[in-house]
Amino acid sequence: MKISDTVVGAGFVAAGALVIAATLNFPTLDGGHPGPALFPRILGTLMAVFGALVSVQGLRSQDATEDVAWRRLHRNAGFVNALVVLGCVLAYIFLVERLGFLIVGCLVMFVIMWRIQVPVSRALLISVAFTNIVYLLFAKVMRVPLSLGLLWW
Repeated sequence: MKISDTVVGAGFVAAGALVIAATLNFPTLDGGHPGPALFPRILGTLMAVFGALVSVQGLRSQDATEDVAWRRLHRNAGFVNALVVLGCVLAYIFLVERLGFLIVGCLVMFVIMWRIQVPVSRALLISVAFTNIVYLLFAKVMRVPLSLGLLWW
């Protein structure tokens, strides 16, 4: 089944725009140092730019089979996986301040690994370990403030 590159590209442009919009209220650091919005904005920009390129390529090579493919899109595992990742990113954006980076990061990683059929015990172990490593690198080494949410006593 062929998925319209135009639709997929437009979805990535929209997702990139949402990521960038979500970082507009992030705090800035003194002295011109990059703040916590730097990496999400870079990723959002890359998503939008490459999504636009895929969209343009899809517009150039449209054919009549795309209408039939659009009706069967919900059965495509790759498309569903992309929606799960997008949903996880949105959940992270909306929940990280309340629940904290460690909890939400761990949940997001676990859900994505569960979706791609990583065994539950391995997915849980990897998500907990990797989230803690990322927290230590960003919060302690690079001193990027990450929300602790519920873990803040």
